[in-house]
Amino acid sequence: MMSLIKNFVCVFVFAAVAWAQDVASVETPMAPSPKNNLLSREHRGFFFSAGLGLSYMSSNLNSYSSSYSTGASQTRFDGVYEERWFGGENNKKEGFSGFGFPTLDVRMGRSVGNLVAIYASMTGSLYNGEGTVYKEDFSLEKVVLNGSDENVQKTLLGKLDKKEDGYAFYISLGLGFSVYPFRDAISPLNGFYVGISGGADVSLAKVKSENKEISGVMGIFTRYELGKDWWVSDTWSIGVGFAFTKVVYENVNDGDDGGHHFIGLFFRITRG
Repeated sequence: MMSLIKNFVCVFVFAAVAWAQDVASVETPMAPSPKNNLLSREHRGFFFSAGLGLSYMSSNLNSYSSSYSTGASQTRFDGVYEERWFGGENNKKEGFSGFGFPTLDVRMGRSVGNLVAIYASMTGSLYNGEGTVYKEDFSLEKVVLNGSDENVQKTLLGKLDKKEDGYAFYISLGLGFSVYPFRDAISPLNGFYVGISGGADVSLAKVKSENKEISGVMGIFTRYELGKDWWVSDTWSIGVGFAFTKVVYENVNDGDDGGHHFIGLFFRITRG
């Protein structure tokens, strides 16, 4: 959570620096002419943006280990205190990776000062790819003499490494903002933006051949984005954006080690 707060602070600082560098041009507006009368092409008021593109998701849905043991102890005739433990260990990993097309991203909010767009966002897609299941089962035997391990045996009883065609569903809801630091309408960098958002997401994956759910994971994400828009009218623009999403917290059981990330390339149409 602290990492998320630091990222938001960094983007706000970036926005403040961009505003300070451009304040002189705001205080001294240019005289109207065919070349510089472009003030209508600004990020102000109602903001709407829709993106359609290709994305890749890699998800470590479950990764955990469990063990069990039972034992007995005795004092031998030679005075040595002996403990014997018998048990087992189970390791399991489940995951999914694949591509999603089309991937849809929709944002609605408000643009402020031709500098920042603040919005609510929704992203979702269906993915085709590969589901994986990896399991290992071990037997354990340990001899402890006077509190010190003397003999530990770990024997592999069985292993499963299965990869099959699968599919997944991903959706996220969040809040975010994008900063447009280059406000000069005739600059070739006008329309470049950097954004950050956060919220809740859900991923669910299945193996096709078994029609069996691998796992579903809920989490809290942080998304970073870079992009560029080009004005096509006084209020509408088209552009491209590259986004990277990283889960910072997941609702998993104790001992589980989840985790997934999402990479997307979008073609966008934006108003405001």
